[in-house]
Amino acid sequence: MNDHDPEAVHPIPFLLQWLIWPVALVGSVTATVLAPRWGIDPVAVSGGASGLLILVLVLFERIWPADPAWKMTWRSFFRDIQFFVVSGLSIGATNTIFGYIGAVTTAGHIGPLTSWPLWITVPIGIFVVDFVQYWEHRIAHESGGPLGKLMWRAHAAHHLPEQIYVLMHPAQHPIYVFLVTGLATILPLYLLGLTPQAVVLVTLVAGIQGIISHSNLDLRAGWFNYIFVGPELHRYHHSADLKEAQNYAVVLSLIDVLFGTFVYKPGRLPERIGVADAAAYPRSVEVWKIMLLPFLPWIGRRSSR
Repeated sequence: MNDHDPEAVHPIPFLLQWLIWPVALVGSVTATVLAPRWGIDPVAVSGGASGLLILVLVLFERIWPADPAWKMTWRSFFRDIQFFVVSGLSIGATNTIFGYIGAVTTAGHIGPLTSWPLWITVPIGIFVVDFVQYWEHRIAHESGGPLGKLMWRAHAAHHLPEQIYVLMHPAQHPIYVFLVTGLATILPLYLLGLTPQAVVLVTLVAGIQGIISHSNLDLRAGWFNYIFVGPELHRYHHSADLKEAQNYAVVLSLIDVLFGTFVYKPGRLPERIGVADAAAYPRSVEVWKIMLLPFLPWIGRRSSR
């Protein structure tokens, strides 16, 4: 357990605190848009931007963690490596591969947005995909039906860690990653008829947002938090307190605002990260048990003493 003073947010230098996020987002999107003009594959630029961002954030997390109790340890790193292997993807590779798959499946496909310019199709694509993922995510957390329970047991892997930092982001079950999250991204983009370049940009923005929002850094955004999801919001999604563990959107916090699941506590941290009843689940380092959790719901339960 990582109980602590929620007011004890460890600061990062002011310019980094306010500029890392917008520079990473705008810089990666700009580089990917310009890549074809330079004769470079946009998918490679997108993956490279995500990988570079991960390296920078991991370094900064070691120097200026928002909560030192959430810092990566050798034990948690070994767990993360196992999830890398089981899922077959790192954060950067996930963004790159999903962008590539989306680009291939939409190549030659004509849809309602195929002929529209990027400055229109990319925002629409981001909104539609995030809208679908919002409800998939919310159902996994809140639905008590058979489907919701199955989705939660597949998604629980991501909430069992008691720290939140960049490299724990791949703590996912393959079922949730490929069958749920993958379909919630690729299928809507296919139906919209986005061009391959638009697909790469939509998945890039979602990927950058996922990387940034899981960082153990005191990054601030002010009013921007009411539009986009960042660390100040997503860390509360990982709270063990179910009353504040909302913020289901991946990219656009505006969706949480619209549907009443927006939680924003500037300058504060959740008292504890993880699941409410930790004794009902395997420990986050018991990866093989977590892989069986969707099929054997009772596995890993332990005494609460």
